[in-house]
Amino acid sequence: MVSTAKNTLTLKTKRALQERILDDATKVGDKLPTEKALALELGVSRTTIREAIAALRADGLLEAKHGVGVFVSQKLDLDAHAVQGSDSFHFSASMLDILELRMAVEVHAAGLAASRRSWAQEEKIWQAADAFKMAFANNDSTEEADWAFHRSIAEATNNEAFREFFDRMGLAIRPWRAPQGAKLGTLITPPYLSKSIDEHDAICEAIATGDVERARECMKNHIGRSQMRFRGLMRGADENDLETSNVLDGEQ
Repeated sequence: MVSTAKNTLTLKTKRALQERILDDATKVGDKLPTEKALALELGVSRTTIREAIAALRADGLLEAKHGVGVFVSQKLDLDAHAVQGSDSFHFSASMLDILELRMAVEVHAAGLAASRRSWAQEEKIWQAADAFKMAFANNDSTEEADWAFHRSIAEATNNEAFREFFDRMGLAIRPWRAPQGAKLGTLITPPYLSKSIDEHDAICEAIATGDVERARECMKNHIGRSQMRFRGLMRGADENDLETSNVLDGEQ
């Protein structure tokens, strides 16, 4: 109950800060007040402010400059963005909660795909992985290719519920990502995307060889890395620490 209340308070604080960012008086490049000032203004602890700021940094709306402060890096209505194209559904849960949900669904989906995929479905998974590589090489947004990759695995389960889950949830269960040519959020960076290419290939190989347990493990590592990085952000880790972090057994 304490954890649930804490998560709710952090979410409310995040929304309050997001409203400040979206206010017409706030411009890209503006510096936020100090943690102490925000805590007094919103009536919460500095720890809650720190967690809310970390979440908004991961969303790409804020940028922290060591020794200087926290600045507005983009103005984007994340709630509206999440609703668009997803049957007007969106989660109010934190990204960590959403990643935990994806872990449960997609690890099982990868295992089912390894045992049930057709040749055509396997080819579609490879094509999506190749499209991700091409987008990254061309410095284009990888978001749609990444989603197509995960969606194609759900389709290869040959279980309509998995396919419907992805189709209905849409943007609501994936982190918002800036195009690579634009300013990236701290969570999604070029080194992160480069590593994702290797992880996609490992997942493809496991599915193609029908190795159910390997497919599950590769998907677990793939999503688990996002979980670890997001936890790092919540703890205030810098980008170098995030890039070198590994998925540890039991952390999922």
